[in-house]
Amino acid sequence: MSVSELSKKFLHVIEERVGPFDRPFQLRVFPFDAGGALNFLTVGTGRSDPFVTYVSWDLSGHEQQKHGSLGRYELLAICDAKEWCLDVLTKIGRQTLQEVFEPGDTLDIGQWVSPGSPMQGIMFEEALRGELRHFLRRERCGLLRCIGITRPELEFAMRYGTAVLVERLKQAGNYPRTIICRRQTMDRDPEKGAPD
Repeated sequence: MSVSELSKKFLHVIEERVGPFDRPFQLRVFPFDAGGALNFLTVGTGRSDPFVTYVSWDLSGHEQQKHGSLGRYELLAICDAKEWCLDVLTKIGRQTLQEVFEPGDTLDIGQWVSPGSPMQGIMFEEALRGELRHFLRRERCGLLRCIGITRPELEFAMRYGTAVLVERLKQAGNYPRTIICRRQTMDRDPEKGAPD
């Protein structure tokens, strides 16, 4: 089985997990390998709900992708701003060819967005972990969820860990989505109680 066949098999597993992908698939004319944006499969386009699930599909089969605990992986985000999401996830995708991102990591994206943008960081979380048969061995594969976070949330996660931040985001009703124009979820340290 080729890497391409493995990627197709993996995308089928992802579709079973996140829901049926929107049809028809929208392919970028300028490919990721040649400097273009990532291709994305979506779930929820055209619904009244502003949130769409975006799943990359150029990374798990890319020979240069750095593999961590998830093995080969794709990126996932649930977001209410298509262009922001596609731009940021494409930049993260380029970084996966040079470094490993793991669940629980954070990424400062301040240099990629305007200073006034509420979302200044990304928190990574495991959305799916599995194994596929590749030739005579099993190969790990996964889906890495990318959640946009504010500058104070990024600093909070770096100080207290992403697990504590996830609980705060859940309490505020912001988890697991990226809401581009939203308020902060915390105004206090964990020792001082719940956010305002």
